[in-house]
Amino acid sequence: MAHIFRKPRPQAGRLFLYLVVFVGVAIGLNAWIFSSGAAAWSDSLAEPAWAPPGAAVGAVWTGLFALMAVSAFLVDRSDAPGRRFAARAGVIVWWLLCVSWTWFYFGLQTVANGFYVTVAAFVLGLPVLVLALRASRAAAIALLPLQAWLGFALALSWTVWRLNV
Repeated sequence: MAHIFRKPRPQAGRLFLYLVVFVGVAIGLNAWIFSSGAAAWSDSLAEPAWAPPGAAVGAVWTGLFALMAVSAFLVDRSDAPGRRFAARAGVIVWWLLCVSWTWFYFGLQTVANGFYVTVAAFVLGLPVLVLALRASRAAAIALLPLQAWLGFALALSWTVWRLNV
């Protein structure tokens, strides 16, 4: 028997909205980095030999933001209504923190700020992963590449900071 008072699950339109916002911001940030002096500043820094090129980093972040959008959508479709709000809020706050990295690193042109925001994003990712897992296993799995990338980014940002002190 159908529940007439039950709200329908979010459909593809919600996923499209998340993708437009999450990925659109990533593309906009990449455009700003490469059209302003931010990329030139970053290119002037000493980096380890294992550092990926800037364009590859931008592409990775775009993909990671797409996965965050998918995760938010999967949380919204979860059968755990009491856990959706906290998980969605966690994903959005995590996304906002990751987006803010661009300003703290490129905007202020401070390597140390990039490291500090990366630490904060890595630490915040741990409870967000738990919240997402409680709402939807698939949503948490979609976030795992971001947490792994942040682990790599921690090592990279620490090394770049040390090389440029």
